[in-house]
Amino acid sequence: VQPTCPDVNKHLMELLLLISTARRSSADKITAVIPYYGYARQDRKLISRVPISAADVAVLLESMGVDRVVAVDLHCGQIQGFFSPRTPVDNLDGGIVGVNYFAKKDLQNVVVVSPDAGGVYRCKQFR
Repeated sequence: VQPTCPDVNKHLMELLLLISTARRSSADKITAVIPYYGYARQDRKLISRVPISAADVAVLLESMGVDRVVAVDLHCGQIQGFFSPRTPVDNLDGGIVGVNYFAKKDLQNVVVVSPDAGGVYRCKQFR
């Protein structure tokens, strides 16, 4: 389990080295559990000559030998498509835990805010 939260580069490198170590230790299967997928918001080209960093991270993980990826609340579903068919990706919905937690709090007049248009769907789960 290794999030790639800030400092993203440091944590990503740690994850890659962990995968490499497991592969060199003859691990049969390697599953990377990534609670936060760094560079997930860089999933398309907005201008020319910029990388699609989310895809590049997928290539790095696969080249190091990961067999499966388990992520939580990917920014968008297309990130799963950045991995080849031989590397399954499970995108777990973390909102289910949050919905149940806050439902038990008996809060009144709650406002849930999305940081961007992509998060509106997740916010609507709290109804």
